[in-house]
Amino acid sequence: MSTAETAVPRAAKRVVRRDAEATRQKIFNAASIEFSRAGYSGARIERIAALAKCNIRMLYHHYGSKQELYRAVLEGAYADIREKEKMLKIEKLDPIDGLVRLLEFTFEHFADHPQFIALLANENLMHGRFVLKSKRVTEMTSNLRSAIESLVKRGCAAGVLPKGIDPIQVYATIAALSWFHLSNAYTLSAMFGRDLTDAKWLRKRRAHVRSVLVAYLASHSSTSVAERAS
Repeated sequence: MSTAETAVPRAAKRVVRRDAEATRQKIFNAASIEFSRAGYSGARIERIAALAKCNIRMLYHHYGSKQELYRAVLEGAYADIREKEKMLKIEKLDPIDGLVRLLEFTFEHFADHPQFIALLANENLMHGRFVLKSKRVTEMTSNLRSAIESLVKRGCAAGVLPKGIDPIQVYATIAALSWFHLSNAYTLSAMFGRDLTDAKWLRKRRAHVRSVLVAYLASHSSTSVAERAS
């Protein structure tokens, strides 16, 4: 068979592969919308297929089941934030600067990805039904954990962080400061008669939570803020 003759089937295979990848991505995107909107229990495969503009048979061909599709969406959301965190290279920064940079990133990422917030809220309502069984989520988080542990270790050794500080406590605080105002925006807005989704208020919130974290870290260090600045 000539080179020209073999080139046609190869090109055709590449087209089929691209089409399959495109369909898989469309299903994934549609599922992300549906699961974040309706939760796992409320989500419907029929709606996902309709939004992806494919038939249900094709959906099952690519993902196998509703459970596997949901798991793929959940793990994909975690993979996205974990990859972006790696790019920050916080472990190379000054300990306090690194933790503040992580806070600023987390604050913005949560604000820019409401589907992620909705997915996590739903997963917690289910008591971690899927995430607790996902080895991939734990593995993906190992780099973040190592980076925070490195910052804390160096900070303690330099006397700018208190000895015995728990890296996971630090991250839980960062996540809480970045999350609560989003997950409770409408109820808090109703309570206080202010729009907590307003861009101006959110900018002030970002500055506030940064100040809270810096004040906590500085006030618990063995070196004063003035000494650190000198």
